[in-house]
Amino acid sequence: MPQPISLNARAGALALAISAPLHFLFGLYGAQLAPMGFISWLGVGFGVLCLCEELGAQRPLNRAGLVLFAAAFVARSLTLLAPDPALLARAQLLFAFATMGAMLFWSAALMHRPRAPRVVGVLGAAIAGSALALIIAAHLLVGGAAVWGFSSLFVALSQPTVDATGAISTVNAIVCLWGLLLSGLLWKFSLR
Repeated sequence: MPQPISLNARAGALALAISAPLHFLFGLYGAQLAPMGFISWLGVGFGVLCLCEELGAQRPLNRAGLVLFAAAFVARSLTLLAPDPALLARAQLLFAFATMGAMLFWSAALMHRPRAPRVVGVLGAAIAGSALALIIAAHLLVGGAAVWGFSSLFVALSQPTVDATGAISTVNAIVCLWGLLLSGLLWKFSLR
């Protein structure tokens, strides 16, 4: 017999459904709307905490995702406050890597569940895994993994004037898609 959907799951679903698309949209405007982007990132964080509670915060995959999300949160904070372009480039790289890593762990946790959560887990693992592979490939072959613009994250490390907005927009778009999929899961299915 299925469990009822908790208030925690509903609140997390709403937070992700609203905050993830807003974070993506505000990110497209760069520094102009960076404070609004950060506020929407706080909403994503709330949704993620609700998700982890539903998935079971005591489970290793969920904890690993939370640790990487904390790193992404710190990196996201630095992107708002970084006075030095070199620090901004490092923060953007950490944000991309940690966000995709957290998504990969949570997607793996979803793959252990039946039906729709498993499908979302497989999709999330494929997207986050390919993004991580491209980030690592961009690191090893700067310029060779420019498919999603991730090479700009590494070029910006040595040339801080290089704009990495495309790569960060890709990360934000992936977070938006994943957040909307998770929002639907949290709203319709008991993930406990």
